[in-house]
Amino acid sequence: MQVGFELYQKQTLKLSLTPELQQSINILQYSTHELIDFLNRQAYENPVLEISFKEPLASLSIRTNKINSQIRGSSSKSKSFNGDNDYNPINNHSVNTETLESHLMEQLSLLSSLNAFEKKILQFLIGNLNDYGFLELDVHWTASHFSVPVEDIENMIQILQSLDPIGVGAKDLTDCLLIQLREHENHNELAYKIVKRHLADLAEKRYRKIAALHQVTVQEVQEASDFIRTLNPRPVSHFSDDMTHYIVPDVYVEKDKEGFLITVNDSCTPKLSINPYYKNHVAINSVNPAKDYIKGHINDAQLLLKGLEQRQMTLYKVTASIVEEQHEFFMKGITGLKPMTLKDISEKLQLHESTISRATSNKYIQTPHGLFKLRNFFTRGLHRVNSPATESTATIKEKIKVLIADEDKIKPFSDQKLCQIFENEGTKISRRTIAKYREDLGIPGSSKRRRF
Repeated sequence: MQVGFELYQKQTLKLSLTPELQQSINILQYSTHELIDFLNRQAYENPVLEISFKEPLASLSIRTNKINSQIRGSSSKSKSFNGDNDYNPINNHSVNTETLESHLMEQLSLLSSLNAFEKKILQFLIGNLNDYGFLELDVHWTASHFSVPVEDIENMIQILQSLDPIGVGAKDLTDCLLIQLREHENHNELAYKIVKRHLADLAEKRYRKIAALHQVTVQEVQEASDFIRTLNPRPVSHFSDDMTHYIVPDVYVEKDKEGFLITVNDSCTPKLSINPYYKNHVAINSVNPAKDYIKGHINDAQLLLKGLEQRQMTLYKVTASIVEEQHEFFMKGITGLKPMTLKDISEKLQLHESTISRATSNKYIQTPHGLFKLRNFFTRGLHRVNSPATESTATIKEKIKVLIADEDKIKPFSDQKLCQIFENEGTKISRRTIAKYREDLGIPGSSKRRRF
């Protein structure tokens, strides 16, 4: 066997993505927040780019009766989105809100009957509350830590539990509900016993078992259950240290006399431009050593601006096709939603499915019926009996919700009964599918919905 180096020719065929195409793909799939971060990084890295938030970029607007001509042609109607003339993206950032700790510390400062050492213990207890406002702290360890009797720590815990909101400082959920029941004006003795001993049975709605144990009627147990449900299992939920996250719609669809007006929202996106100084510098100084460096960055900036324009146009085309395909939804709401796939839109626009997927990924659309993810419009469907028509899963879920809301609470619909109702209306659906959709909606089974 001969080992050595040799030269030979080999012909191969492969597909590779250019940096420009990769950038265009990334820009298309970015959400509004991700795009802002990306543009800020590009402006930082490219000295010829100028970035500004002063004026929103032009947004594309169309009416549904002009969709076909707009998509196939090159002309388009542009409009600047100015829903708020004084819009400032900085105003959308949340401000610091009152935390649970600060709320309790403020009340603690008003307790003049406590000495400095007792307040120190209470501060320690407040600092050990978990996210639910519960105090998962060993009393004996705490007493040893402060070198005081256990009774003193228990007294401080009782003072903590007397503060607002009622239920803070409880050991667990049961203790939290019991504290609220003791503080309630209309103290319900049966409700107190149920929470203390039968919370698991209550969650499973085992009313007959509870009634037998306490020698009361099922109706009394149900009334006690209704009373317990008025309590707050998470009394500190409105206190949060987290920043509020806002959803910025990428597209707006508004109904008017002529149809639907579609606006691609660029009001939050910074405005990019190329500094004219560098353009002139390259044109005038043909032999300058820095010419190639500046020219390279200008080319990168131009490709970025072109990518942004392509993103805007693609999002505009995809949304226009969705509005046209889902016309019934935009007229009637969720009940008008019909089955639609990525392939349907890709064939309509003669674009690859992956392009449609990227264009709709992490994007939101503001419609006359509320805010939705663009992906929500791509839904499977079920065939109707003796008909080529199909019904979307979203429509079926909405019908299930309506049927259960209007059912007789004493004799609620079983999953099999719901299945029969749909079959009578011409939609073939299995009981297991009904159960799955009901669970997706967070609706319990018929036995747990029953009223006595």
